[in-house]
Amino acid sequence: MHRDQLLGILIALLIHAGFAFGHYLIPGGSGRKSADAEDVPTIAITPMPILAPEPPDPSEADALAEAEPADLSDLAPPPMQADTPAVVAPSAFQQKLQPPPPPNLGGPAGAITIPKGNFGAAAGTGLKGLFDLAALDQKPVPRFIAKPTYPYEMRRARVNGEVVIGLIVDAEGNVINPYIISSTNPAFEAEALRAILRWKFRPGKKSGVSVSTRNVQVPLVFNLATGA
Repeated sequence: MHRDQLLGILIALLIHAGFAFGHYLIPGGSGRKSADAEDVPTIAITPMPILAPEPPDPSEADALAEAEPADLSDLAPPPMQADTPAVVAPSAFQQKLQPPPPPNLGGPAGAITIPKGNFGAAAGTGLKGLFDLAALDQKPVPRFIAKPTYPYEMRRARVNGEVVIGLIVDAEGNVINPYIISSTNPAFEAEALRAILRWKFRPGKKSGVSVSTRNVQVPLVFNLATGA
């Protein structure tokens, strides 16, 4: 047993001695530290190329342009000049004056001329078989009476009136050439004439034949109480 213990101790010492002095026994062991230092890899740094400056951003360029002082030399006011009348060249377009209407041109459509006076003796001389009212065997009789329109101003003012109209009744019973004989207010005359032109008569007769009759007089009454 003592022998085995001594052998174990001897082996242990040899192992420890190998660890302690092994780098001296291995070739090149003494210069390991310098070799390891020389084996460290190195990195070569390539110089970066010089890049051209980037153009400014459009928004930055606009800001720089706005910041620059504007040249106001072109905005200087023109020198003052004396006021002189400008000569205007004649225009190629010239409006021609309208000639006056011919004297025989009638009035506008719908207009009513209000004749006054007793025209029964002369009016309707172109009618065939024109007789005076007193010479007839049978006088004209109304068969259709048109009611006149009451003038608005007279109705609002509560004014009554009367218009006496002279006319001719032809052989067909139509009203020809009505005219104003008298009126209580001129405001009623136009409506009276409009109404009488719509009247229809049974024509007067002479010897049993229908004839045209002059000097026929018709009174038209405007009365608010009756609504006429």
